[in-house]
Amino acid sequence: MKALLRGLLRLHLSRSSGLWLITAGLTLALGWGALRVERALDLMSLLPAEHPAVRANLEAGVGQQELVWLVAEGDEADLEVRRAWAEDLVDRLLMGGDLPLNGLAAEGRLSEPVPVPGPGGLSPWPALLAVGAITEGDAAVSRLTTETLYALAPAWLGDRLAPLQDPGILKRRLEATAKALGSPEPLPAALARLDPLGLRDLAPQNGEGMARAQALGRAFTLRMRTGYLETKDGRFVLLPLVAGFPATDVKATTRALAWLGRGAEGPLPVSATLKAVESALAPQADRPFPVLVTGAHAITAWESHRLTIEVLLSLALSFVLIGLVYWLGFRTLAGYGFVMGPLLIGMLWALGLTGWILGRVNLMAAGFGAVLLGVGDDVGILLFSRYREERRMGRTKPRALRSALLGTGPGVVAGALATALAFLALAFAPFPGIRDLGLTTGLGLLACLAATFLVMPPMLIWLDRGQGTFAPGSPPPRPRRRVWAPWAALGLLVFALVGAPRTRWEEDLRRFRAQGNPALTLQERLTKTLGASLQPLALQIPLEDPDRLPARWNKLSPVLREAGLPVPDWQTLDPELRHTLGSETWRRQVLETAAKAGLDPAGLEGPLSALAAAAADPSQPVRALQALLPRASAQPGNPRPWTLWDRLHWNRTPAPLPPALTVPIRLDEAALARLTPEVEAAGGRFVGTQPLFRVVKGIAHEAVQQAVLLALVGIFAVIAFFGRSLRFALLAMIPLLASQAGALGALGWTGEPLTFLSLMAIPIALGVSVDTAFNLLHRARAEADAPDRVARVNAVCAGTTLAGFGGMVFSGYRGLRGLGLACLGGVALALLLTQWLLPVLLEKWPLERR
Repeated sequence: MKALLRGLLRLHLSRSSGLWLITAGLTLALGWGALRVERALDLMSLLPAEHPAVRANLEAGVGQQELVWLVAEGDEADLEVRRAWAEDLVDRLLMGGDLPLNGLAAEGRLSEPVPVPGPGGLSPWPALLAVGAITEGDAAVSRLTTETLYALAPAWLGDRLAPLQDPGILKRRLEATAKALGSPEPLPAALARLDPLGLRDLAPQNGEGMARAQALGRAFTLRMRTGYLETKDGRFVLLPLVAGFPATDVKATTRALAWLGRGAEGPLPVSATLKAVESALAPQADRPFPVLVTGAHAITAWESHRLTIEVLLSLALSFVLIGLVYWLGFRTLAGYGFVMGPLLIGMLWALGLTGWILGRVNLMAAGFGAVLLGVGDDVGILLFSRYREERRMGRTKPRALRSALLGTGPGVVAGALATALAFLALAFAPFPGIRDLGLTTGLGLLACLAATFLVMPPMLIWLDRGQGTFAPGSPPPRPRRRVWAPWAALGLLVFALVGAPRTRWEEDLRRFRAQGNPALTLQERLTKTLGASLQPLALQIPLEDPDRLPARWNKLSPVLREAGLPVPDWQTLDPELRHTLGSETWRRQVLETAAKAGLDPAGLEGPLSALAAAAADPSQPVRALQALLPRASAQPGNPRPWTLWDRLHWNRTPAPLPPALTVPIRLDEAALARLTPEVEAAGGRFVGTQPLFRVVKGIAHEAVQQAVLLALVGIFAVIAFFGRSLRFALLAMIPLLASQAGALGALGWTGEPLTFLSLMAIPIALGVSVDTAFNLLHRARAEADAPDRVARVNAVCAGTTLAGFGGMVFSGYRGLRGLGLACLGGVALALLLTQWLLPVLLEKWPLERR
């Protein structure tokens, strides 16, 4: 290490212009990379999308094809105006995208959404269009509904279909259908079209399932309209739209919302700010009421905007706090520019590396600009302080620079490398949030280290005039050793250990989101009003062996019935009945009887074929449901710019998920939490937003354990390389262990919950806590009075590091606030033990002089 630093010193003293050219070239190249960085400040960007359980939830619609809900709130007085607004908007979208009014595709199944005015737009919800078309008697939708119900009939009714074998009963049923079709009453005619054989009469009329179905129907709070919904009390008119882009695409969301707010006229705007969206959704001359928006897209857009402001404010606050700590430590701001200039260049390099390697900054990594400011300046403070100390002792500029680079430099490099490797080791973690954090922060620390060693020495040589802070003079008084300090450090360690068990885990990610999100508040209001969440939720049953589906279904149905869902058992047909319903003889008999009853036999072909196929093949009901539901499709999006990470992983495609039957259901959160273990024990699983949070909890625990191990491996590698002594390693371990107690103790005593964001404080505190300890231990090998000589500068470094985390503690975003608080507690305790306890231990067990 000293050989490298000695070579760098020669270059600075003899060929500094060449180093400046290298620095300028790096700044230009990495500055270009900084312009490529995209913000991904949403929870979805943190998730391991390749994990099978997470993929199952994402493919069920979480964060991908979720609905954008436009809401018009009012009372009976303006209900007609709000209805007219919803109908006009639906008509514009239907005409703009050529989506059929009944929501069906040409092949007779639900249509795929058709974004309007094109890619990046929005579409009416085809399923809702189809439901509305049923009430209006649409022939195609009625035919699809009938065929689907008849395909499900054998599994639903089983041997209750036996009366259909009797020709006399068949004749009476078909005659009743013909009579109902000729009735002036619309309801009997509609039921006859949907159920020509009257299978509904074969269902148990007084059973528990029927009673629950009727109770759910009465409790349903919405009225179906063509393309939109309204509550029965007229308070809310709800217009659900399918977005042609994922919820993570904030730019597309703001453009689409601004376009909708202006009446969905013309092309999408090129760009739109959140303020422009709020203005477009406010009351207008032709719309006297505001339009409210909720759903994953709106929540993410507001949150991303708020987090951008939070990150910038945190960075500014950290910058001010670091300057204050510097002034308190040195009683002057002279030299602050020598520290911050190279640091800002290093931060630009760090952002550029992120742009070229990852192309994005996620929620975890975004807040670490402030932390990088606090940790990265330690290198500059330590080098500048040593140079200033040598100059005040009367040394020449080359001699002072030599002492700074060769005397303090190795310890500074060792500490910075240990911290950087602790973060870079996280790049091997399977959790994208952790991986991106490790790469962003680790490379950022290395960039700040390189920028400081390249930029600060020529700045000192050129700008040092031997005056002011560089003028010869008496050295500053060294701080007095306080007898109580080691005991205070041990007391704080015990205090943290007592508080650590008080830490509680919080798995619901919504509870630490930014406060005041209007889209999230509206979603919670609608959840209470409607009695169910607007977030996607479905039951998923594996289909790797379709013959086992009936048995699995019958294990799950009692569990779901306990929650109030009218789920019937899967029935099996008697072999003779199965043969009869699947025979061509019986089908012809039904068609002849229908013709004699005055019905059109062609109208019965589809239902009878579906019934016969389901009777002959028990897996047919599954195919009928899968054909009815829309196919999962990848969301179109803007092409991502080239990044090194994508290039290295271009041929890694995850294996396809095993086949499964996914059935949308409606459950409140309490019932979902209660039923999840029972459903999983029965062979199924829930997929959706809330189930995804529970999956992430387990993955995050495993990922953090790996992250801690990887961070420790990186730190131990640096300790082994630079320390080469068991005593050095044991002394360096003291602040490492204290950092873990401090992180958990800070959360425990303040009552802030431990989330999968604040869990990252554990490996972060490990990496950051070794910085000043390495500086102390390295100089203790060469200088007997090292603890006294580095006490002041280590205190300033510690203060600036804490100031970096302090900017996060004041964040309004609860996730970043908890992360900052845990990091602050862990790093603060580690630094106090470094300042107050390690000097005492070094006096008792000194390191070998080198």
